[in-house]
Amino acid sequence: METEVPRLDELEREEITAEPREEVPLEEELTEEDQPAEDRQEEEMIEEEPEEEGQPPEKPEKPIKGPRFWAWSVAVLLMLFGLLLAAPAMLNTMLGLTALTGLANEAGRKYESAARAYTSLYQTEMGAEGLGLGMLGISSGNFYYERQFALVGKLDGPLGLLQSEELPPMSYVFPERIPRGLRKLAAQCDELTEIFENYYGYLQALGEPAEGESESEWLLEGLEIVRGEDPQADARGLYYETVALLHTAGYPEQKQASLERIAALKKHPAGAFWMYEGAELYFALTDGDYDAVAALCGARLRRNREDFPAMRYRVKALYLSGGEAMALAAADSYAKRPAARDHMQLAKAEIYYRQGEYDKAVALCDGILDKADLDAPAATAAQEAAQRSAMEAADVKSIVLLLQDRPEEAIELLETSRGNPYTLLAAYAVAGEWESERVQGIVMMLAYYGYDIPQAIEDLNEGKTTIAEIFTEGWGGFDA
Repeated sequence: METEVPRLDELEREEITAEPREEVPLEEELTEEDQPAEDRQEEEMIEEEPEEEGQPPEKPEKPIKGPRFWAWSVAVLLMLFGLLLAAPAMLNTMLGLTALTGLANEAGRKYESAARAYTSLYQTEMGAEGLGLGMLGISSGNFYYERQFALVGKLDGPLGLLQSEELPPMSYVFPERIPRGLRKLAAQCDELTEIFENYYGYLQALGEPAEGESESEWLLEGLEIVRGEDPQADARGLYYETVALLHTAGYPEQKQASLERIAALKKHPAGAFWMYEGAELYFALTDGDYDAVAALCGARLRRNREDFPAMRYRVKALYLSGGEAMALAAADSYAKRPAARDHMQLAKAEIYYRQGEYDKAVALCDGILDKADLDAPAATAAQEAAQRSAMEAADVKSIVLLLQDRPEEAIELLETSRGNPYTLLAAYAVAGEWESERVQGIVMMLAYYGYDIPQAIEDLNEGKTTIAEIFTEGWGGFDA
């Protein structure tokens, strides 16, 4: 069974939903004078890792570039076109303004806000089409998809785009001609797709590992055979190392080889963060190197100032490395941005329940839960975000209830909020209801989607560990 290194947003809380996760030209760094004072203050909090003596400095990251001229042009033309029309003028103008808002957020490295703007544009356009207004020229073409492809490419590279189940293949959206700004990303996706197809096809034909051969050795052997048969193997060398890292980093016997691959990819002039960053974070977490975790999250925040999971990870890593005051200060600083507030409340709630301050943790969770109606359909992006935050708050609050030996209350909260199924299983184990039909139903559902029961839950049910050990020791949770 191949082991994939968890992505950043999967490590904090494993869910039964597939996650999206590139490389297009990145955007220009803002000068210090261009940045708001609040943003400069936040970025000063992101500390660089000190370089070891005798080690060559890492190559500087390429400056991040903003949306290309063509993207701005399309947005402006959409707005002007709307002003020139009669009947659909108002709607077309709104589409253009929404597109410009998204591009402005991209330029400021606020990619969550940009994605929400593009989603709003798409929803407005689909609503107009449903009302039969499409014939009046109310359309942004494939602008929504173009920018979504670009966003995923910037943040997670072509590998993240291939792993996304939210976006269709580029060739499906653009069957005749890929937009100029996406051509490099599309070419990278095509090359990786070819490698994956050849690799998986060979493994399927190969069957099981030979007697005495480990699974990781079998995976690497198959990849090397595919590499040997690829006439472009030399030019694709970094891609093959990336695929090897992706499939074997989770095997303990391959740890040293994986660390060497990471170092080589980081050192190579053509190496890119998406090739190794997930594996690097994985090893930092499993090794308990929380200074490295904080530094890696800082790097992600320099690419995307609205990477909320990275903010939450960094706060937690600062706390675990002994910087409680710094962690709380970082959380308060990030929370000045309204979209980050709930994420930071949950980060602080975890700090509080680790310290045994359960009332403080519950109060923060209740503040989030009270704002959302989990039973109502989410009609807007804001309502959807509020419901996601509420589900996470329910999960954190249920952990507090379990730490207080109140499993029945935790079960009721998780069932009504559709919370994390792993925490729910842990609650049933603590309540002594592991043999219930409900537990068997959850286990079957997880198996259907290809998820195993974490060993920590099995150990909890067998009395080999405790809730406190699972959630308050080390990184905590079911993925540590």
